Amino acid sequence: MTLRAGIVGCGGISRSHATAYANLDGVTLAALCDINPEALNARADEHGVSARYSDFEEMFEKEDLDVVSACTHAPLHGPVAIAAARHGVNVLSEKPLSVDLQTADKMRAACSEAGVRLAVSHQFSFTPPFQEAKAWIDAGLIGEFRSVREIGKGRPAGFELMEMGVHYFDGMDLFLDGIEWIHAQVTYEGHEVGVEDIMTSSELCTTDKRDNGIVAGDTMMIHIKGKNGASGIMELYRRPQVQGWMMGPHILGSEGQLMIRPNPETFVDELWHCPFDVSFPSHTPEWQKVPIDPERFRIGEQLWQRRQSIWSVRDMVDSIREGRQPRLGGAAALISLECVFAVYESHFTGARATLPLKERRHPLVSRLQTV
Repeated sequence: MTLRAGIVGCGGISRSHATAYANLDGVTLAALCDINPEALNARADEHGVSARYSDFEEMFEKEDLDVVSACTHAPLHGPVAIAAARHGVNVLSEKPLSVDLQTADKMRAACSEAGVRLAVSHQFSFTPPFQEAKAWIDAGLIGEFRSVREIGKGRPAGFELMEMGVHYFDGMDLFLDGIEWIHAQVTYEGHEVGVEDIMTSSELCTTDKRDNGIVAGDTMMIHIKGKNGASGIMELYRRPQVQGWMMGPHILGSEGQLMIRPNPETFVDELWHCPFDVSFPSHTPEWQKVPIDPERFRIGEQLWQRRQSIWSVRDMVDSIREGRQPRLGGAAALISLECVFAVYESHFTGARATLPLKERRHPLVSRLQTV
């Protein structure tokens, strides 16, 4: 069966989704939507798509779609998903799923009631380097698994938490076999964040205009407790870009370390192994690159060796054909977003925030409303 796909939002990330649909067998990129005619026509021309819309409601009314990618700014993910559900269309949302949990809950409920799937696009954890690292952990090849660390791209932490932190939480959820609780400290310009430091993402990060809602803090230290007993550590802080964005998990075991980093020249992720659990300046054996069969990167006729959206798009497409939930669908679609708000809840209460969160109101917005 050939699936008909659509995309709402024709900005930068839509290129990855459009390329994914165009390279998956049995999928036709049938319709595109954007309020910006230049962005819409540029993306449509790239893929020869004639069905072009400025209104996603009209697109869902007129087009018989099986799946849609929501590639708009985050505040519009909810309206797009709920409208798609009304028309029986499965939804793959770009991250973050929404800018608040209450909207995310409505998205999930609308899709569940309509009998369609809702998933969030966290492509990292599908890729062979992440899956190989997970296999090493599960096989005990680094001894007892102790921790996994992420440090982010170097943008102000409140912005980074919504933009990339959700990816990091998804990877940690994979390695930790689920997340039990989060404990966090958030600072801004050297002091602990208070209500007066809450602002919009565009106010906090002036170099990136993507709308990630209400945020706070330029530095964060986040401790994550995994269901398998290991820990996650996320450090988000400002730092200059050096040799590209060198983000990726650093995994520590009792008998060795693993690290996934993009090659600074090709930006292709590489998995590296060190047989020591600690590093010494002059006595640590050299890190060795872990060989991964190139065929594991093959989808269709190409090798997809970067963290491209085709990995999560393929899982959504396969789930439709196989009559199952996507791996990051249903309740799993909300986990990374819950982790974001657990960070703020933990900071303001000074206590661990246990998942799933019982309080669904935005912890920053609710505190602004009480001032």
